[in-house]
Amino acid sequence: MHKQKKILIAPLDWGMGHATRCIPLIASFIQNNCDVLIAGNEQTNALIKEQFPSLTYLHLAGYDINYSTKKWTLPFVIGFQIPKIIKRIITEHFWLKKIIKQHQIDAVVSDNRYGLFTKNIPSIFITHQIQIQVPQSIVLQKLVNTINHFFIRQFTTCWVPDAEQNRLSGNLSIAKNVKNIQYIGILSRLEIMTKPIIKYDIAIVLSGPEPQRTILENSLLQQMKNTTKRIIFIRGKANAGEIQNQNENLTILSYASGVELQEIILSSKIIMSRAGYSTIMDLVKLKKHGIIIPTPGQTEQEYLGEYLQHKKWFLAQEQYNLDVEKALLTYSTFSFEPLPTYDAALLQHIIRPFIEDLK
Repeated sequence: MHKQKKILIAPLDWGMGHATRCIPLIASFIQNNCDVLIAGNEQTNALIKEQFPSLTYLHLAGYDINYSTKKWTLPFVIGFQIPKIIKRIITEHFWLKKIIKQHQIDAVVSDNRYGLFTKNIPSIFITHQIQIQVPQSIVLQKLVNTINHFFIRQFTTCWVPDAEQNRLSGNLSIAKNVKNIQYIGILSRLEIMTKPIIKYDIAIVLSGPEPQRTILENSLLQQMKNTTKRIIFIRGKANAGEIQNQNENLTILSYASGVELQEIILSSKIIMSRAGYSTIMDLVKLKKHGIIIPTPGQTEQEYLGEYLQHKKWFLAQEQYNLDVEKALLTYSTFSFEPLPTYDAALLQHIIRPFIEDLK
């Protein structure tokens, strides 16, 4: 009888989307009789622990990336933090060597943490950004992707949360200049419920880095303080205090668990959210079109907004000068195409032989 294999899963802390999309991965490994360990900072570990309280949790410091208040300054703000990012990559690489020996890890799955590669055991890198977009400079884009591809090639395999055909992430996940690629289908912790009852006209689901999350929140709350529509507003801030609200049509939650979020999305006519890829995967899984608002200066989200609107799967709106009433009017007349359907069994088809190879 084969001994239970130990799998270390470590999501990046650059937004909570990396942690949420790891939840179906964790469930699949557990279903295949693996002992799963989670590595992350306090926030990512707490989110995953909501669903898997009995797993082993290890502390691994995050990248702690800071964003700017203005779109045009973001490349410079990120650029100044490159030494900190490189230091974190080096630190987590040597941290992994110690953890493998200490816990006798059989394989490591890293969601966008570039330093968690090793030649001693199979190491998996998860990303949908094989081709990072830097529209401001073709030269800089080539440089960034040369570095990106170098690190991806250090891992045994790169698992892409998308399909090879009819890609949800468009050009981001083209397997160019990297050969160790496997498409594993979209990853979402949410499931469709039968016959949901519509309770809200609009569900606003915020997420993403500060200070842009707060800037968008303030803009939306200001526009909706006198709304007559039934709106539920999820701020995306765990452990945050409640904010004052005197409009009985507007329900404000600081945070919603996976089960709560699923119910809210399914019971709402229109979804308004960031254009984060994990959020988009959730909406596609639940077959819900929506209005997506890219984080200003975050080129991945700006590309996704343009691409997904071109495919007529979502309506994209810019954060600056956002007019909610105009956006809703445009949404009501927008000719949406049916959302794509992806093979739900693809992930298991990838994970089972991976585990068998470990044995």
